[in-house]
Amino acid sequence: MTFTLHFSSDQACDVSISGGKGANLAVLTQKNFPVPIGFIITVSGYQKWIPNDECIKTAIDQFDYENPALLKTQTNQLITKLKDIPLPEELTNEVTTCLHKYPADFCFSVRSSSNLEDLADAAFAGQHESFLNCRGEHEILARIKDCYLSLWSDRAVAYRKKQGFNQSHVSMAVVIQTMIPCEVAGVGFSIDPVGGDLNQMIIDANYGLGESVVSGEGEIDHFVIERSTRQVVNQSIGEKKSKTIAVITGTEEVRISKKESESPCLSTDQLKKIADLLIRVEECYAFPQDIEWGFYNEKLYLLQSRTVTTILPKWTRDESAERFPNVISSLAWDLVDSGFHRSLAYSFRLMGYPTFKGKWFAQHDHYIYGNQNAVMLYGRRLPFSFNSLDDLRKLIPTLRKEYRWVQELPVRWYRNLDGYLIRLGELGNENLKNRSSDELWNYVNRVNQLAGDYFLPNIAISITQGVLYRVLLRVITLFVGEKKAGEVFDQLMSFCETKTGQINRELYDLAELARLTPELAHLIIEKDSQELIHDKLLSDYSEFSDKFKDFLHCHGHREVDFDPYIPTWIDSPWTVVDNIRLILESEKADEPAEKERELKIKALQTEEALLEEIPKDLHFFFYEILRLARVYTRLDDLEHYQTTRLTLPLRRGLKALGENLVRIKVVETPMDIFFAHRNQLDRAVSKKTELEWDQLKNLIADQKSAYHKDKSRIPEWVQGQSEEYVDDSIDTLKGIPGSPGTLEGTVFQVLGPEDFSRFPKGAILVTRTTNPSWTPLFYSAAALVTESGGPLSHGAVTAREMGIPAVMSVRNCLARLMNGTKIRINGLKGTVQTLD
Repeated sequence: MTFTLHFSSDQACDVSISGGKGANLAVLTQKNFPVPIGFIITVSGYQKWIPNDECIKTAIDQFDYENPALLKTQTNQLITKLKDIPLPEELTNEVTTCLHKYPADFCFSVRSSSNLEDLADAAFAGQHESFLNCRGEHEILARIKDCYLSLWSDRAVAYRKKQGFNQSHVSMAVVIQTMIPCEVAGVGFSIDPVGGDLNQMIIDANYGLGESVVSGEGEIDHFVIERSTRQVVNQSIGEKKSKTIAVITGTEEVRISKKESESPCLSTDQLKKIADLLIRVEECYAFPQDIEWGFYNEKLYLLQSRTVTTILPKWTRDESAERFPNVISSLAWDLVDSGFHRSLAYSFRLMGYPTFKGKWFAQHDHYIYGNQNAVMLYGRRLPFSFNSLDDLRKLIPTLRKEYRWVQELPVRWYRNLDGYLIRLGELGNENLKNRSSDELWNYVNRVNQLAGDYFLPNIAISITQGVLYRVLLRVITLFVGEKKAGEVFDQLMSFCETKTGQINRELYDLAELARLTPELAHLIIEKDSQELIHDKLLSDYSEFSDKFKDFLHCHGHREVDFDPYIPTWIDSPWTVVDNIRLILESEKADEPAEKERELKIKALQTEEALLEEIPKDLHFFFYEILRLARVYTRLDDLEHYQTTRLTLPLRRGLKALGENLVRIKVVETPMDIFFAHRNQLDRAVSKKTELEWDQLKNLIADQKSAYHKDKSRIPEWVQGQSEEYVDDSIDTLKGIPGSPGTLEGTVFQVLGPEDFSRFPKGAILVTRTTNPSWTPLFYSAAALVTESGGPLSHGAVTAREMGIPAVMSVRNCLARLMNGTKIRINGLKGTVQTLD
């Protein structure tokens, strides 16, 4: 066969051959879903029909997308020309041969299946023609041609333009599928695409064929289903006036009785079957699905499925509070935002994820909020599933084929790192003295462009690390059970050679060097760190001073806050001194090399014990997953370390530009430039008029005031919802277990590195989140409570290494647990009890 493929054909699963709808039906058929049998006329049939597409190319060049009436005229003229082209004899003969394999009285649906249709990028719902209950060769061949022609309707052309598709790249396959004369039919969504609730499913239905539901021309029954229980949580029974049924001449709309009109068209059992089908289809594609379904003779049929392409955002601090615990200046976020979402698109393409059209992170009142719906769908899902060893064995060949990029990405990243560092060095060495504002703004934009180029694959690294962790944990669970899996996972992953580990060892070495000179150690412990730096008191201790300077030279770009408005270590060296002080004061500061040796031995022992439980044919798979989890742990840490190098040239360029703005009295201090928005600054620098500078001055002043006002408040956890504080009569706060252990102590809040020097030894550290540069703080803390994060976050992992209890994601902990409050923390149960 040259132009046709049956749903069971492997080739039929290729979108470029079968179009979106045809490929989906082929995949679902081969996955044993209840899909009515049929075949596909591949895109080669359409291409054979139009061997010379000069008339189409000419029409495309002339399409006027700004004038809908003219566009309709232009597309109608093109369709009129195409109507005169007969279907090729080879095509009609092959279709006829396929139809003869079915009983003569069979009816078929004839559906368009564009190569751009039903993709994750765009659904093309209703843009192309489909025809129901077609009988006989003559009618079916005529409908095939109508499907071809519908590719060039004004609505299809306009839709492709809006979605950014190239009109010249479009082609059409056609699905010929046995017709099911449904008694009741409709659509279903595996999530709520309107309300944005991922825990609810939506089912719309009417009697007869599903056309009355899809068209939206009449009232229908609407059901909201709880995902976990399959129970109806809400329903709206419409006053259904008619239904679409199959008749000899095609379809017909008929009136229904008053009893039918007022009654639900689906039973509880039927709703459960549809809900089960929705979840099965979603698991097949590892992403939410929109399906068409129908019941006939008590059997449920799956008629179509496509990826849900639009999901309502839900802005919360669940994802962002750990990454962005504090306020962020306007310009900093504007510069980050474009590069981040550029990386998101690139990373999702690399990973084979559906295109994401919205925002992952957004700034509201200077705090960053995450789109929790997007996070749950993209960031916290497994793109495949397995529940047994047999499932895993069957899955391994697919993993080798489809996830080869997981092996290749680290190699590619390291290869590109050299170019990034060379370019960064060139930017760092540029002379910025006596530069115009235009030149300095250009410099800042070049730094930001380099940042975006370097960061392209980094989100893929971060998400892949999470996926590898979940796969490894799932494999471990199969062998040791759910209760022990977490502990075994922690032991296997307890040591990875990271840049953060290296820096912490160097800090420890500096502290030990200071300890050799009691006078110096006493000075660091007792003297205010900023005074110590400003008065150059370390210079009296030449060996320590030289090593301290060398440390800053190597790692001075290390951030204390995500916002580049906040100085890094090189510009606030006292924060490094505070870290050294914390190590000096602590009795828990074990020698890093010995600690690493202990962790390595424990990891090896755990690995050997686990291998005794794993069948030999899965040893290599286990080794590879464990190796990759460790590789990506190192890589995720290193890419962040290298990313922060950008802060120095960015601050340097913006400071120089800010100095220019100080001279013309737009800002009071050079770094006030961070309170401008990027577009505001771009407009003022390009126009250079007195009016623009005055407007920029006022905007910066207002935005600076708003920044400091927002900094002093606790942000809403869910954007737009006022925070309701925990009732004072309730003395126990609940979070997520982070590190086991029970302890009573007093609270000390740390909101940033400026609080390090005041942290009392033995206090319970309460904070929004921690990051790797906070590690020395754990030497002095008795326990940890955070507002965000989970068992795999930096704070939890470090707490387990230090052997101190930790509870993560305790909502309102900063509002409830004030300095000096006595609390009892249970890291195993994830509870914090106030004792005062």
